[in-house]
Amino acid sequence: MLMKSFAGYQAAGHWIWVQRSSHGLHNLLPEHRHDYIELVYVVHGEGRHQIGSEQYDIRTGDVYVVLPGELHSYPDVQEADLEIINCLFVPESVRILLPHLTDSFMALPYIAPFYGNLSELPRRLHLTSVQSTEIVVLLEEMIQEGYDRKQGFSAVNRLKLMDMLVRLSRFAMQGDRNPGSQQPSSSGHEILVRRVKYYMETNYQHKLTVSEIAREFNLSERHLNRIMKQETGRSVTAMLQYIRIERAKQMLGETERSIEAIATAVGFGDTSFFTRLFSRLAGETPGSFRKKAKYRRIQPAEKLD
Repeated sequence: MLMKSFAGYQAAGHWIWVQRSSHGLHNLLPEHRHDYIELVYVVHGEGRHQIGSEQYDIRTGDVYVVLPGELHSYPDVQEADLEIINCLFVPESVRILLPHLTDSFMALPYIAPFYGNLSELPRRLHLTSVQSTEIVVLLEEMIQEGYDRKQGFSAVNRLKLMDMLVRLSRFAMQGDRNPGSQQPSSSGHEILVRRVKYYMETNYQHKLTVSEIAREFNLSERHLNRIMKQETGRSVTAMLQYIRIERAKQMLGETERSIEAIATAVGFGDTSFFTRLFSRLAGETPGSFRKKAKYRRIQPAEKLD
């Protein structure tokens, strides 16, 4: 039986390790156990999650906790692709931040068991759309901290772990009080695509490639293109071009910069290509768009005379 150890992560300075994983025919996951806690967020997929003797039907937005020494597997992974975010850590990661359980933490279901019986941790929690967004953002930030390894990254991720466990505790208690208030969870892909689009919107002026963007989010080019197309109807390249052309429209209407300068400012090294692409997406040339934009700007003033 496969036994996974946290020793390698600790040797590299990690108290917590967070990663995106996808499983299917391309990456089968045999039944296994490990000597650390695994917190699993389901980004996308379906099937069953076997934890010990218990079996759970997987839904997007689920959060699972697998304890040290427990056998677990995804029996249906051969038939259905599954995308998850794994947060791996040892119990000491929590205890080192909170050496003693104070009264304010005793009621938190994702905190209190670390000071008593770990088996009392909630095994599954289903998150709403808003809740999913909060947790995925935290997990993505932890992934980035782990890869960047900037000074203090390990301490930052321990604090983010505590933040996440407190939030999960609140969500769990809120669900207990309002069992009928659950909303459908949003796709983890939707959340990721929003983050990718924001990255492109703030870096469009640079020479970006699909491989660079995929690497920034620890994804393969193929997978990034697939989820971008699925969520927006556009490929990554098409979305970047759309963002750049929209920014160019704004510059054409609001500044006197030359078309060549605007093309360069929005990330195009070839003005001819920029003009052709602009004409195709906007339905008119940059020069024509600028003339109409100027005309629209002066119309209100003329009407006031």
